[in-house]
Amino acid sequence: MSSASLNITHDNATYLLSTVKMRSIMFTRYWCITMFLVGFIGHSLNICVFTRRSLRFSPCVRYLIASAVSGYLIIFGILPVRLLQFGYKWSLFVPSDILCKTLTFLFSWIRILPCWFIALASLDRYFCSSSSTAVRRWSSTHVSSWLIPLVTIFIGITQIPMLIFYKVNRHPLICLGQPNSFQKINGIFLLIIWSLIPSLTMLIFGLLTIRNIQQSAQKAFGHDIINRRQKRIKNIDRQLIQITLVQSIFFGLTSAAGSIGGMYNVIDNNLRKDPLSLAIQGFTGNVLSFVGLLSPCMSFYLCTLSSRLFRRELAQLLCIRK
Repeated sequence: MSSASLNITHDNATYLLSTVKMRSIMFTRYWCITMFLVGFIGHSLNICVFTRRSLRFSPCVRYLIASAVSGYLIIFGILPVRLLQFGYKWSLFVPSDILCKTLTFLFSWIRILPCWFIALASLDRYFCSSSSTAVRRWSSTHVSSWLIPLVTIFIGITQIPMLIFYKVNRHPLICLGQPNSFQKINGIFLLIIWSLIPSLTMLIFGLLTIRNIQQSAQKAFGHDIINRRQKRIKNIDRQLIQITLVQSIFFGLTSAAGSIGGMYNVIDNNLRKDPLSLAIQGFTGNVLSFVGLLSPCMSFYLCTLSSRLFRRELAQLLCIRK
């Protein structure tokens, strides 16, 4: 009886292990393909609308275009490579240490950029709405033309440790940061630079922008002017609240999930008891990591469809295309 029970238990464990691995593969395939299509359509429409004559010279739009371009890099670079790695078991990271270091560095660099550009757009809205002339000067295409590459270079510098600590581990064959303590520290660092700083920037300066607009409305003179102005400000406030709060919450949650997913896959080896536990842990970590790429693919639907101005420009663009 004990031998038969042991065989049944072993068979069940084998079946569960194969089921978890298959679900991980199918999730990766469907998720990556869906996000590629959604992101490609969204970023293409973003760029088409933001490059229209009525919008292209706005510094805020410059940041949104930069976010769309970095989103393109994600859907054409990160998603296909991850699809091959987790969906078809063909990893481009493991042939050599050079590929492991380079791809890890580039992918970590690229995936952080979109949320920082959205944060810069929120910061620009605060500059533009300020009552101070000196502060409003910071809302200009000249500032955006050097701030975008400056932030891009800064994020790249923060990811240089990837080039130092990542290498191919032979047992099992995987590109991994070593030692294990580096992965944990790096996960916390990613949580700060990928999630906390950009989302808090969007939230704080979004609320400050709304305060600036409300203060400017209170300075209007004349009852009729105040009524018209308050009505217009109320509509602007609603759009600003939708854009800033939805962006900050969504970017914060998804990027936090991505950072946690990176740490989840490097939990202390003492907690890894059997192949089934490893498979479940890997599947969970991969799901969280892919969730971290959700915001850049959904930026069109979250960042711009909440704006009445964008919808009007999009409708005019589609009418012209017809």
